[in-house]
Amino acid sequence: MSKKRLLFIPVSSPEGIGEYMRSLQLAQTLKAEYGKQLDIHFILNKHTAYAKSCPFSSLLLNQSATKENTHVCQFIDQYKPDAVLFDCAGRAEQMKAAKKVGAKVVFISQHAKKRAKGLKLNRTGLIDTHWVVQPDYCIEPLSWYEKLKLSMLPLAYPANVGPFTVFASAQQKCDALNRYHLKEKEFFIVNAGSGGHTVNGVNCADIYFQAGLVIAKQTGLKGVVVFGPNYTKSLPKTNELICLPSQEGTEFLALLSQAKIALLSAGDTLLQAIALQTPTIACAISKDQSDRVARCAATGVVKQAELDILAITQKVQELLTEPNYNNTLSQYMLLENVHSFDVITNGVKVLLQGNKL
Repeated sequence: MSKKRLLFIPVSSPEGIGEYMRSLQLAQTLKAEYGKQLDIHFILNKHTAYAKSCPFSSLLLNQSATKENTHVCQFIDQYKPDAVLFDCAGRAEQMKAAKKVGAKVVFISQHAKKRAKGLKLNRTGLIDTHWVVQPDYCIEPLSWYEKLKLSMLPLAYPANVGPFTVFASAQQKCDALNRYHLKEKEFFIVNAGSGGHTVNGVNCADIYFQAGLVIAKQTGLKGVVVFGPNYTKSLPKTNELICLPSQEGTEFLALLSQAKIALLSAGDTLLQAIALQTPTIACAISKDQSDRVARCAATGVVKQAELDILAITQKVQELLTEPNYNNTLSQYMLLENVHSFDVITNGVKVLLQGNKL
């Protein structure tokens, strides 16, 4: 393969990190395989916690790429990428700029609202591949109008490819346990997303931390609380829990896969926990998470709780009481086990080699 240029434009807001982490994991995997044959660039909002630590060359904007249309189009024209991956981002003008320089355009969405953006009439002929990082059970079917548009216009069909999960190796799992002096299935893990979400003026990470203290006391399990990169306060001092500001994606997934239970928000990590078969209690900490947590709870492998310490801890006790726990584990056998990491990684490889996806 001759040298290729690959441009990542994930949604880049101070509140969220999931799209960036997905793009980063994909970029690192591709770079590890192709090395100098691949030139990778990111476009990010400079006000995010991760912008300056991105290991790849980056164009840093004053706002998200969606609001910096002129700058993004100018950069695409100058950089002339072979492929552009818009992760829950991208305006039609930016996609047109990519097509103008001969780039393949990939659009990644993760819920029905974002999926609908990839099916707008002004995206006709602009998107080569549309992947939806959701399992079938977790996203509502296409509407009749969306199906009509797909049948009549050259719009990329949105393919549900499951959650984007990078499975840790046996060595990575062992290293993660040793680093924090943990034993498999003898601890729980807590994370309220990026650490920047608030409800009624209270930071959700603080609520989760307080719930973690109660869970540790009630269950005797060790607890790991990951506050997230957007958590701005000093971490609490406690002997009851291991408190971490944030974790590199693979290490977090290594711990998540070996935890007895998890307490999570209903963001990307919830779908990752399902893929890793870790029983989970989840709360919706933003409006767009309510439908997702309800759909995941309907599978039987997730317990939905209100964002309240008592409600959370009661759900934990309910989950850990036998035969509930083993019944939850058995429910995984009934779920589809598709995850999108391999699908997307292999798809981008085909795209970079010049073949049609």
